[in-house]
Amino acid sequence: MRNKINRRETRGVYILQRVMSVLQSVSDYPGIRRALFIILFICFGATVWNISTVENWIIFNWLFLGLLLLDFNKDQKDVPWLSFLPKGVFLLFILYYIYRNAPHIWYVLASYEKDHINHWFNWNNLFRNIPFNDAAIFRLYQPEWFTIFLRWVYGYGFSLALWVAVIRSFLARDAAKMLRYVLSSHTFQLPIIVPFYATVLLQEVWYVLGHPDGMARNFTPEQAAVWSLNCFPSMHTSVSFAILLLALREKGKIFRRIMVTYCSLVIFSTMYLEIHWIIDVIAGMALGYATVKLVDKLYEKLEKMMAKKQLQAQARASK
Repeated sequence: MRNKINRRETRGVYILQRVMSVLQSVSDYPGIRRALFIILFICFGATVWNISTVENWIIFNWLFLGLLLLDFNKDQKDVPWLSFLPKGVFLLFILYYIYRNAPHIWYVLASYEKDHINHWFNWNNLFRNIPFNDAAIFRLYQPEWFTIFLRWVYGYGFSLALWVAVIRSFLARDAAKMLRYVLSSHTFQLPIIVPFYATVLLQEVWYVLGHPDGMARNFTPEQAAVWSLNCFPSMHTSVSFAILLLALREKGKIFRRIMVTYCSLVIFSTMYLEIHWIIDVIAGMALGYATVKLVDKLYEKLEKMMAKKQLQAQARASK
């Protein structure tokens, strides 16, 4: 069995080497190189456009993206575009394809949960009776313009920060960083969160307190019962906090400062709009920190494995 796996790995490496060899030979011709470069960048632009259509980006989303791309060159890797573009475009398209189907899958899971899952714990009354847990302290001042702004922040907060970071990492020619943002947020967090959602019934603050929906989503009673589920921990918080921690590692000051501000506002909006309880937010921040550190460990192991294989290859070549 091990020999069969090794043969498959060897075959995969051989195919990848052949593809890169073909691209290298193509790049020896300036006209073909220019055409390939244009085609791949058109594919990149088309994929970004399709990403924007999943949640119907508005002009503010594009302005936000533009601001955060102003200093992507500060974090750009010294990698030839033609060696990066094929794998970068392919990775971006795969991430888009998963993202396009995610909302439908999430709605199916939420509906299934409502109809079939009997939660082991009901925390609605417990969380309502914990002093200050409803985050009312963050709603002492609620001007209409700020409420509308925070609705935009929260409405796109589950994915906008992630996609801006991924697109910027693409332009920085860093596929590993693209994956790091994705793995540290939704990919590793969802399997950890789902068991909580399946066993703990905790609904959004506005629903439990009998207040109007802070997002003004005009739910029917049936829709409200479905979409107010799954509060602990706050995934808006965990995703945003993970991206905030990764953004602090970037060299570009514009990206770093704006992204940290935006992610902080997403976390604040969950309490201001009466979506999440304070304990949800604290748990979400702990989860975001944990998944970032988990991915760090994973990358460290992969780097050690790659370095070991490289040394072995060098040793074989010297014989």
